[in-house]
Amino acid sequence: MIYKLESSISEKLMYSKLIRLYIYNALSKNTTITLASNQYHYLKNVMRVNKNEFLKLFNGKDGEWLAEIIDIQKKYILLSIKEKIIKQKNSPNLWLFFAPIKKDRINILIQKSTELGVSVFVPIQSERSNVKNININNLQKNAIEAAEQSQRLDVPIIKKEIKFSEMINSLSSDRCLLFCDEKNINSENIIDLMDKIKNKYSKWSIIVGPEGGFSENERKKLLNIKQVHTASLGERILRSDTAATAALFCVQKFIEK
Repeated sequence: MIYKLESSISEKLMYSKLIRLYIYNALSKNTTITLASNQYHYLKNVMRVNKNEFLKLFNGKDGEWLAEIIDIQKKYILLSIKEKIIKQKNSPNLWLFFAPIKKDRINILIQKSTELGVSVFVPIQSERSNVKNININNLQKNAIEAAEQSQRLDVPIIKKEIKFSEMINSLSSDRCLLFCDEKNINSENIIDLMDKIKNKYSKWSIIVGPEGGFSENERKKLLNIKQVHTASLGERILRSDTAATAALFCVQKFIEK
């Protein structure tokens, strides 16, 4: 839902491509917000904003708001919240379980999966995982940047890494888990599969393994879970980040409303 703006503000919107920022503050009309530290540096030294310019702000709860820069000081920028321009809408209940991969590619995985609507990321340590000690804070920053860029109104949660066995034991019985199993040549194409089960679940998840895939022991455990559905992404063997992106693109077409 797009809210009608006052004419003076509408004119400003017509002539500028507004910067969009995620903030932790509550958002409401006629309140003021102070931005300091990294966001201050970004706005002042990178984007070189000026007083009386407008920004778009969101916090994952209150929708998207228009804000005006009313003061720029040496260490902070002061904003005045003007109007709500988009009503809050949350992404579908879609989780991604993934085995950590190398730094550059895990950043791509987080960014692209955020753009494609993942609500929760769960890193899992599997038998063949060879990447340890991932930086959750850094991944969360990547998710925020991707949400800002992609016009999402919420930001996904990135949970702490858990063991494969913990994931198996904690999986909710009402959450579908799509297993992109490249070793099962009989797996149904993911699009055909989703068309059959799209009305069966309201909670969704996808799991992608490490380079080389899950071990046979892990595959057996996954296939013994009632709500696990194996899906094919085609004949080629895809890297983990590519597999996640391809699967999410297909799934979101059936679950986003």
